[in-house]
Amino acid sequence: MHRAGSNDGMGNNDEKYVFYGGDLEEPIESGCRSLGELFIKRLKENGDGVAFTDGVTDERFTYSDILERSVRLANRFHRLGIKRDTVVAVMCENRIELPIITFATTYLRAVPLLLNPAYTATELSHVLKLTQPRAIFASPLAMGTLQPLLKTFPSIKLTVLLGGTTRPNSHVTLFRELFDRNRAQFITFTPQPVRLREQVGLMVLSSGTTGLPKAVQLTHHNVMCVLAYMREGARNFPIEQIALGLLPFFHVYGYMMLLQALINQRQIVSLPKFEPTLFLSTIQKYRVTSASLAPPLMVFLAKHPLVDQYDLSSLLLLGCGAAPLSKEVELAVLKRLPSVLMILVGYGLSESSLGVMTRVSDVHGSVGKVNKLSWVKVVDVKTGRTLGPNQIGEICVKGPLVMKGYLKNDAETRAIIDRDGWLHSGDTGYFDEEENFYIVDRIKDLIKYKGFQVAPAEVEAVLLTNPKIKDCAVVGLPDASAGQLPMAFVVPQPGTSLTESDVQQYVAERLSKQKQLHGGVRFVHEIPKTASGKILRRELTTNLLAKSKL
Repeated sequence: MHRAGSNDGMGNNDEKYVFYGGDLEEPIESGCRSLGELFIKRLKENGDGVAFTDGVTDERFTYSDILERSVRLANRFHRLGIKRDTVVAVMCENRIELPIITFATTYLRAVPLLLNPAYTATELSHVLKLTQPRAIFASPLAMGTLQPLLKTFPSIKLTVLLGGTTRPNSHVTLFRELFDRNRAQFITFTPQPVRLREQVGLMVLSSGTTGLPKAVQLTHHNVMCVLAYMREGARNFPIEQIALGLLPFFHVYGYMMLLQALINQRQIVSLPKFEPTLFLSTIQKYRVTSASLAPPLMVFLAKHPLVDQYDLSSLLLLGCGAAPLSKEVELAVLKRLPSVLMILVGYGLSESSLGVMTRVSDVHGSVGKVNKLSWVKVVDVKTGRTLGPNQIGEICVKGPLVMKGYLKNDAETRAIIDRDGWLHSGDTGYFDEEENFYIVDRIKDLIKYKGFQVAPAEVEAVLLTNPKIKDCAVVGLPDASAGQLPMAFVVPQPGTSLTESDVQQYVAERLSKQKQLHGGVRFVHEIPKTASGKILRRELTTNLLAKSKL
């Protein structure tokens, strides 16, 4: 990694602390004129090896299977009028149909849209109105929410049920009914070229923790860049990678890990959701070597007694992203699972296509250095001035991984990407003298206590070192004199006794006065989180305010 120089094109030649991760050794496009062409090229190269295993049914699919089925589906799509820029939505748990549908869509220059199957009717209505899909594929769970809404969205011409054997009504098609019988065509099928940096190749929804979800438009080139840097990075770990596909495929992190497996030849064992015994038994049964997890599952590996009952010695690599991972939890996992050689911690966001920083060293607590292809700087939140080492400010990102923009939302796009092309992440952080970056917290989540800024993630990390605490979240309780008081929601470990004063004292012994739990402690059964593991602080705060008015 090197700093920007006088010819960096970053819009300010004297910015000493702008970091660039470097160029890739091989061409990003690999001679392909579209993302669909790259998918087909790699699937052909990967051939008859096992690509995808369903961890529940043990059903296995080769790269050739996925190629054949996706091309046959693309042929059917073509006859149904799905073409360039048509939106095709997929709303399901992790299952083999998802990549088959998204690949077929990409081949035709149409746009795959990944939706959370747990969306409420309100959230789903908002997303369907925004994106106007022509076709939508849904699992039985998702169909229950979708079906009552269909009559209000005439733009949806095709509704398909995944995994079902009987149609809920005459307007719904079964997935298996879609396939063209001609198996020979896929050998000669070639997608049309696109303008790589302009053509949208994927839409994912922002997590919506600060409002209704926004549709993030990622181009063919955005996704090709991610696949290229992941392909190069994987060479640093020459192990047989049997990856656990537990992260939701509808989330940008989960989908890119799925693409890494299918396109860059990393076998994936897929699970539809987290269930403790299924999670642990799958790692044991399939001898999983790598798993990308959100921080709540790292906490599970560190603290849950069930972990000791399974043989997890095949695990060599763990990846963690989507939310901050504390140093204490990381060290606890490494101590408990001695086979793990490394925990790869990354930082990124949907709007940057995936990770812009990755840590492969043992600088625990850091998210590492800037990835190849990306520029990163830290700026003062109020003035926008570029900051130096150990100064906390907003993380800003630039480069070919930055999204095209939000769909039909120019105002929000301009608010997050400035005139010089810098994506303002909304996250605060800093870098040290060794150019390792650290994430502090979301700007909007920082607690303002008597003029001090308190990062909830820092207090949560301390709380999670307490063996009697299973999970926690820290928010700001409004207060007339102090502004906000740090308060904690705590999930105790089963069978333990824990009082409010125990928790407050535990924090008081470890953190300075402004970071202590002046707002008190509330014991709860669980902490609400997004599917990717981000704490829904807004939900906790809303409930807190509602109760305080009673």
